[in-house]
Amino acid sequence: MKHAFVKTLAAAGSAALLLTACQAADGSSSDGDGTGGDDPVFAAMTTWDACEVLDNLQPIADYMGIEGWGSSTSEGGEPGTREYGNTWDPDAIGCGNLINLGENSGVVGGGELSVAIVPTEDEDQASSLYESRRATAESAVSGGEDFVESAIADPWDEGVLYASKGNAGSSDLQVIARDGQWIFHIKTNYDQDYGLINEGEPAFGFTNDEFHRWLIETYLPEANQNVNAEIAEVQ
Repeated sequence: MKHAFVKTLAAAGSAALLLTACQAADGSSSDGDGTGGDDPVFAAMTTWDACEVLDNLQPIADYMGIEGWGSSTSEGGEPGTREYGNTWDPDAIGCGNLINLGENSGVVGGGELSVAIVPTEDEDQASSLYESRRATAESAVSGGEDFVESAIADPWDEGVLYASKGNAGSSDLQVIARDGQWIFHIKTNYDQDYGLINEGEPAFGFTNDEFHRWLIETYLPEANQNVNAEIAEVQ
């Protein structure tokens, strides 16, 4: 019995080693705490609360006039945090939820907003992952009407905004930007402004073009500064 027990332990140990090797090969955790490799910046970023770092997306909420989180009819509340390794985007930490944009010509305007911070071990990994996400975002958004592609420059190393109109005129938008070893990824879709269509008066406090410019010129530089300030505390 003792000999059999030792063989069982040995087999279990071999399986554990194999699992560890497989995890290291696909880029996921190679240690026991779920944070992955040796880079201290990467390890620290995987433990962050994205909503805390991004001020609960309050700047975007203020600009878009978001009145509630969790559904198109909810009022108040806060966006939800997604930890590193989450089901929806396991390579990222995230913040977001369904949104309520308030009265929209007799109906409630709604949509969804999520913002992800994607840490990597080094710039080479980040560059490769950026290109993968960029291509996927372009494919997802470019099939809509009135497709827009806008480049994003300083303080980012590379970046792009894609937007188009989807079902029933809803707006689809994705932003992917990279700075060094991390990536910033915004996804949102929201109802069209029925006030403009039905009454000739906007129900929302922004147009799509204005929102795009604000994201590129105001929000993205501020978000970049906030994230890099957190990174500086690790380095």
